[in-house]
Amino acid sequence: MELLLMAPLLMVFVLVVVAGGRYTDARGQVNDAAYAAARAASLQEGLESGQVAGRAAAAEALASRGRACVRLQVSFAGTDFRPGGSVAATVTCHVDLRDVAGFGIPSTKVFRADAVVPIERHRDL
Repeated sequence: MELLLMAPLLMVFVLVVVAGGRYTDARGQVNDAAYAAARAASLQEGLESGQVAGRAAAAEALASRGRACVRLQVSFAGTDFRPGGSVAATVTCHVDLRDVAGFGIPSTKVFRADAVVPIERHRDL
């Protein structure tokens, strides 16, 4: 009888633990995507091709780990694209969490991550 009364509380506890895990995992994956975007952009010959490569790298980094963003934004504001400069990438990902939503847990969450990667000094651009 006590187990029957405790079952709903146990289910809520499990839901909160799973949601916490999903939040932590999504945050880490968005951080990884920001680094991948900055790194891919830093290896290109110019800013425009770097932005294209960076956006593709961020999308690939998220897709390869099973994280689908409802809306993915990648920006490169603050980038100093020259030898010895740096590439700054910001990734914003709206993650769908409907499978763990409820009990005050939102169905979508926005995660944002920044990464800065240096451009090699002895490189011709």
